[in-house]
Amino acid sequence: MSEVSLKVEIANSVYTLKVKNDEELSVKKAVELINQKIAEFERQYAVKDKKDVLAMVTLQLVTQLNKQASDAEHELSILKHVFADVEKMLIQHKANTNDIQE
Repeated sequence: MSEVSLKVEIANSVYTLKVKNDEELSVKKAVELINQKIAEFERQYAVKDKKDVLAMVTLQLVTQLNKQASDAEHELSILKHVFADVEKMLIQHKANTNDIQE
């Protein structure tokens, strides 16, 4: 997979990144989200120190990410149980079908 050089601006600093072609849009969206969160924090809390704002944005985004990961893990666990139950029912159905045919 080829890479593309991408310049992004976060908190008034420019960074040059090399990303895979298929990740470019995702990175741009992430940068946009980070900058939006920075602007929100600056408006709501009148924080001027970019380091403090970046720390708070990082905390908020990572907290949201962890919650989503935890929720997804819980849902996956439920699905695994449902599929196990369905598999048991199919095995039982097959056994019942075989008993009828004999």
